[in-house]
Amino acid sequence: MKKVSVIIPHYNSKDSLVVMLNSIPNENWIETIVIDDNSDFEISILEKDYKFVKFLKVSKSKKGAGAARNLGLSNATGDYVLFADADDYFTKDAFESVKKQLLSDYEVIYFKPTSIYPNTGAIANRHIPTCLLIDDFIKYKKKEIFLKFYEPVSKLISLSLIHEKNIKFEEVTASNDVLFSLQVAYYSEAISICTDVIYVITDTENSLTKQTSEFILDCRFDSMVRYNEFLKSKGLYQYQGAMFMHLWNVKRFGINKVLNRYLYCKRNKYPVFYNLKHMLRIFKNVLAKN
Repeated sequence: MKKVSVIIPHYNSKDSLVVMLNSIPNENWIETIVIDDNSDFEISILEKDYKFVKFLKVSKSKKGAGAARNLGLSNATGDYVLFADADDYFTKDAFESVKKQLLSDYEVIYFKPTSIYPNTGAIANRHIPTCLLIDDFIKYKKKEIFLKFYEPVSKLISLSLIHEKNIKFEEVTASNDVLFSLQVAYYSEAISICTDVIYVITDTENSLTKQTSEFILDCRFDSMVRYNEFLKSKGLYQYQGAMFMHLWNVKRFGINKVLNRYLYCKRNKYPVFYNLKHMLRIFKNVLAKN
């Protein structure tokens, strides 16, 4: 039987990591790898209770989730990999759905996730863009749809595809997964979808996705620049990411920063909006919030 490696980067979130590990069965076809990014506590204290888990540690100092995921990939022995974040978890029947997909020879299988606010248990909305992509693929059957599946989670990826195409995570503070996910979507040929919900994203205020420091926003902008440049290098200009939110989000750091970014995008022919409909929807949302 084929084997799957579950790769989980971790930093200072022991309680949520325990929830994640408890959602993964201890079965011989599942290899679970936790890569600790130099937390403030010794990760080895979990080894006694989770003997089926391979615990690794990023050397020397904190390097971010990208470096941790790359270390996990270099130690993975499965036919496929599943990425997960330490503050999320898998659904009750997730691995039954995964097991069925291992009978196929697809390079990537995309699954639907869901998301919750952990404090209340209410359904959040972080999963909606991913689910819409899967719905669009069911309708249009175009693999280019998944060029915008930015996250590495909720997808089963052939490890041989990753190694053959030398796909790696960027070792940057934020958005380390954007180029990785883009290249997985671009290089994969045999793809499929499964509408089973296997993954739960937790929506918390201290999540990296909610951080808006100038440094973090610069990282995200630079990541989208590399995303667009990759697509341009492949002649896929029409699939470039729209840059408006990367301009809007830095307005509190001065009009000069916004203007410089805008001119940079125009000079490099990055779209500010996808189309007129996108522009009108964005401005409607912005006005509603203000």
